[in-house]
Amino acid sequence: MSGASSVQSTTTPENAIQQMEAAFNRAIVKSAEITTKTTEKKVSLDAAKQRPNA
Repeated sequence: MSGASSVQSTTTPENAIQQMEAAFNRAIVKSAEITTKTTEKKVSLDAAKQRPNA
């Protein structure tokens, strides 16, 4: 019967909310990493396109 109670404890609304928050937090971190990499690539591309004034 203790197995049944452990299953119930993992399906509480509080646990579900914690799991969703953890998933959102991981997604936010990944998004920030992607934004950083994209920005760095855009900056280097822009720098390569610039030409000195003649």
